[in-house]
Amino acid sequence: MNRQNFPVIALLVSVALLALLTFGGPGPDGGPRLPLLTLLLACELGAIINAIAVYAGLPAVRERPLPWRALMRLIANLLLVAAFSLSLFSLWPK
Repeated sequence: MNRQNFPVIALLVSVALLALLTFGGPGPDGGPRLPLLTLLLACELGAIINAIAVYAGLPAVRERPLPWRALMRLIANLLLVAAFSLSLFSLWPK
């Protein structure tokens, strides 16, 4: 694995983590189907690996001419960092 492949790997891992959050989230009774610590760990892991992917993907975007695929991966990783972070804060007990 090299630095150019990490954003793609982070996107693939994020799909699995988002599925875990979606299907392990609130059940029919209003409580989570998975333990809260598991959901928090999935959110934190998703935010961290996507933040690293943004950092690893920045040099590819700086090339000329502008590589659109690298830019789309960077935007997707940025959006996933925001989504996982917001999910983390929403799950955190008050």
